Amino acid sequence: MALAASLMGLLTSCDVPIVLDLNQTPSKIVIEGLLTNQPGYQSVKVSRSVDFYSSGVTPRVTNATVTVTDDLGNVTLFTHNPGGNADSAGYYLPNEDFVGAVGRTYTLSVIVDGNTYEATDELFAVTPMDSVTYRINPDEQADPETTGKFYEALLYTKEPPDETNYYLFKFYRNDSLTFDFDTDIYYSDDVLLAENIDGIESPIFYGKDDTGRVEMFSLTRAGFIYYGDLSIILNNDGGGMFGPIPATPRTNLSNGALGFFQVSAIDINEFLIE
Repeated sequence: MALAASLMGLLTSCDVPIVLDLNQTPSKIVIEGLLTNQPGYQSVKVSRSVDFYSSGVTPRVTNATVTVTDDLGNVTLFTHNPGGNADSAGYYLPNEDFVGAVGRTYTLSVIVDGNTYEATDELFAVTPMDSVTYRINPDEQADPETTGKFYEALLYTKEPPDETNYYLFKFYRNDSLTFDFDTDIYYSDDVLLAENIDGIESPIFYGKDDTGRVEMFSLTRAGFIYYGDLSIILNNDGGGMFGPIPATPRTNLSNGALGFFQVSAIDINEFLIE
C-alpha cells in the first residue's frame, strides 16, 4: 500500500521560489496482517513509515516477534521470511500449517524494539458465490485501445437479508491481481450490494483464453472502515500541493501503529474465457 507520496514539483512565481516549511512526521511502525480460513494466505508485513513527501521503498523490519492468538488461547508463532527470498524482507509467515476458523477471534501481537503493537479481529463467514459468468462489453469492444480485452465477468450470489455484512473483492487475470486503476479498492457493504447480487459486473476486462479469478473476503466493520479511509486517501489529492496532508486510515492496531490486521473468510471462483 502506498503510505507515502512524492512531491510533484516546486511552485515558483515571478522567478522567486516558494519554499514550503514542512515538519517531518516521525517514523511509525506499519503492520499489514492477513489471516484467513484458506491455506497460503496467512502473512504479516512489518515496515516503517517515511515522511509524507519521501519516495522509495519503505524500510522493512526484519527482527520483530510476531504471534497470533485465538480466543481459545492457541498461539501461532510467525517467522521472518522463512524462504530467504530477497523480495520478501519484512514478511512473516506462520511456523506451521495454520488457517483461521469462522466464529473465532484472533489477536495479533508484534514486538519491535521492545514496543508491543496489538490488534484483534473476528473471522466472519463469507457469502458464497453461486456462479461467475462472462459476456462481451460492447463499449469496451468498440474502444480502439481495448487490445482484445472486452469480456466482463458477472458475479451472482444471494446476500443474507437478516445480516450485516462487509466485503472486499480481488480480481485476477491469468494469476495476476488486476485493477482498473492502480488506486482502486473493491469493497462493499449490504447497502451497495442489496439482497440479490444478480450479475454484478467486474471492474476489469478479460480477453479470449484468459483465466479469471474472483476472491470474495468477509470483513468486520472495522475492516470496512479501514478500506474506506484508504480508498479516500488514494483517490483524493487533498486539494493540491497546498492542501492538508491526508489523515491516516483508522486502524485496529494499538500503540500508534499504522496499517490493519484483517481476518477474513474467502470464497473463490475461477473461470476461463472461451
